[in-house]
Amino acid sequence: METASLIAQIVLAVLYGVGLWLAYVNANRQSRNDFFAEYTKRYHDIILHMPDEVFEGTAEPKGATLKYIQLYFDLCSEEYQLHRKGIIPKDIWDNWVEGMVITANNDLYRKAWNMLKGNYNKGFFLFMEGDVLKIRNEK
Repeated sequence: METASLIAQIVLAVLYGVGLWLAYVNANRQSRNDFFAEYTKRYHDIILHMPDEVFEGTAEPKGATLKYIQLYFDLCSEEYQLHRKGIIPKDIWDNWVEGMVITANNDLYRKAWNMLKGNYNKGFFLFMEGDVLKIRNEK
């Protein structure tokens, strides 16, 4: 009887451990999805408020246009910091970088970056100058 009780306790402990692991995996998946959704929403809010001139190709980096481009660069800077801390999964980070390369290499955003780049820390500055702006130039 003692052996059966010990086996039952081991089985229950294993099942409990598997249950905890499955809960952890599901929580991580949900957290990752929530995280991605939050940053996507913030990006969409910036784009929705961007002046029409930006999309028409007639904007200059001043006034509201510069304000929203700076908000975009601020968002990118936050994403970069989260990536450096290992919080952003690689597939999401790669997706975000691809978007940064396309956006930041637009002439308007390049002009704005040259006006604003002194506002950012060295790590993000080097990332933008090397990994984002340089990548597009090499293609």
